[in-house]
Amino acid sequence: MNELHIQIPEQIENLTLPNPMLLTFYKNLENRVLWLDSDVDENWLEFSKYIVMWNAEDKGKPKDERKPIKLFIYSLGGDLDVCNHLIDIIRLSETKVIGCNTQLCMSAGAFVYLACHERLTLPRAQFLLHSGSAEGISGTADQVAAYNAQYKKQVKLLKDYLVECGLPKKMVDTKMRGEWFLDANESVELGVAQRIIESLDEVI
Repeated sequence: MNELHIQIPEQIENLTLPNPMLLTFYKNLENRVLWLDSDVDENWLEFSKYIVMWNAEDKGKPKDERKPIKLFIYSLGGDLDVCNHLIDIIRLSETKVIGCNTQLCMSAGAFVYLACHERLTLPRAQFLLHSGSAEGISGTADQVAAYNAQYKKQVKLLKDYLVECGLPKKMVDTKMRGEWFLDANESVELGVAQRIIESLDEVI
């Protein structure tokens, strides 16, 4: 039997395949799904731009007719200023934002998660709430004093935020002195998460 030989045009042979991660990212955008699966840093500002854009698309629609925005979070935490920015954007969103802890919602990642209008979690997921660290501050005595004063102000804002989210003030004051870890069941008991999902159908 004669072998079949197919001549592949050079322009096709040299084509570079698209990045699979980018393909997934843009496919998710079509469904208003964002994966916040890195440290909280300035890159997360892009997520807030999408939330604002989708609110602009929905402007004038009743809330129950808007397609929800879904945030899948896997983060060890990070920048507090970016965290506070996202908290405000999510809370001000008229379009529902659903957060899902996919395993780790820690520090700034947990605070962003708490801003979501609906909060789900995987069964084995973990949370960490704490006041962060002021290590590494240097400068003149006046500069260090100013940084310390600002840090204390930020810690108070975080505590107030947790109380606004429904956590008992006395517990917040005590637990935030150290590392406050919660598993999925504990997070539901305290209202950090609203429920543990039993099927991906509940969130996709």
